[in-house]
Amino acid sequence: MSDIRAQQAREHHRAMLDSTRQGEQHREQRNQLIRALRESDPQRWTYPALAKAVGCSPELIAAIVKGRT
Repeated sequence: MSDIRAQQAREHHRAMLDSTRQGEQHREQRNQLIRALRESDPQRWTYPALAKAVGCSPELIAAIVKGRT
């Protein structure tokens, strides 16, 4: 006999895996777009300008542009 809690735990586990995959896809797309903006016009798209436009820190932008993330 299966306990309903095991089924619920399995469903939550699958949902978590799906969310993780989606998060990775969004992160990859974000990073590609940030790198493309920076490459297209580094004078306009400074780290602070990108950070403000994207809604994150200049440190994260630097890590993305330098390929550390």
